[in-house]
Amino acid sequence: MNLGVLGSGFIVTNFLPIWKQYDFYHLRAIWGRHEEKIKQFENDFDYYTTDLKKVFNDESIDVIYIGLPNSLHYSYAKRALLAGKHVIVEKPFCVTYKEAEELINLGKEKKLFVFEAIVTQFAKNYLDFKPYMEKIGQIKIVDGNFSQYSRRYDRFKEGTVLPAFNKELAGGALMDLGVYNIHYTVGLFGRPAGVYYYPNMYQGVDTSGVLVLDYGEFKASLINSKDSKAPCYINIQGEKGCMRCTSTASRVAEIEMILNDGEIKKFSDGIDGEFGASCHEWIEFERMYREKDFISCHKYNEITLHVQYVLEQAAKSANLPFLLNRELE
Repeated sequence: MNLGVLGSGFIVTNFLPIWKQYDFYHLRAIWGRHEEKIKQFENDFDYYTTDLKKVFNDESIDVIYIGLPNSLHYSYAKRALLAGKHVIVEKPFCVTYKEAEELINLGKEKKLFVFEAIVTQFAKNYLDFKPYMEKIGQIKIVDGNFSQYSRRYDRFKEGTVLPAFNKELAGGALMDLGVYNIHYTVGLFGRPAGVYYYPNMYQGVDTSGVLVLDYGEFKASLINSKDSKAPCYINIQGEKGCMRCTSTASRVAEIEMILNDGEIKKFSDGIDGEFGASCHEWIEFERMYREKDFISCHKYNEITLHVQYVLEQAAKSANLPFLLNRELE
């Protein structure tokens, strides 16, 4: 698989060791607007360029990975699909449900793969504990906390607005961290009946907030924060026991099933580090691509659409400003 990468930010730097670990990923090209930023990758790729058309017209490139600011995901992914490239889009997939639906439908129409790069859905521990969910009985409560104090937050308060806190680029805690909590929950329970977001706002950006998902018989309360920190976790409480994840919803480092009768079962993949767990998603992307497994791809796409619905409804409920100039469903 020859990979073309759009963007040169933090996430690309962290994925490089994973891509290099596997022979099936060949790093063909990296594109960015500013040559001084992408030149640092000249030894990692066959070439770097500030000419986007060169990447899209490169017939040797099979897949485009989009690691750009949130608000640009849709437009660049669409251009890549129209150029006949498969696409992997960094989370959050898009800003609105309509954008996400259009990209996924375009991929189906052109028989191209469209993936969302979101480690949660592919994490080994997450997949391993799913079959045991019925053992904890009727679900009553889901609560989670993904809070990490961002170094960018200090700069934001000082007046330097980077993409993670840029309301014009759909930045903020919900889109950056909350998306993981949503994927964790929606991947298990599907689309909720009600979505309500209660953010803490600073200069038009949600720097933290509480998301409430109404599933009828149970509720989920999910915290995301970039302006404060606390131990991260996700608990799923049922009438017969609970599932306790002792890390962020992005890492899914370890999960304990604790039943009322005293039975305890642990799920642990033995992988260290936040980005080490990302290997699972890249292995699965390659498998689906190699086997032309569009059925699995489309199942993941359905989860992406449910998550996109929740993100949009949450933003609408809180009147987050980044939705103002975008066409909604």
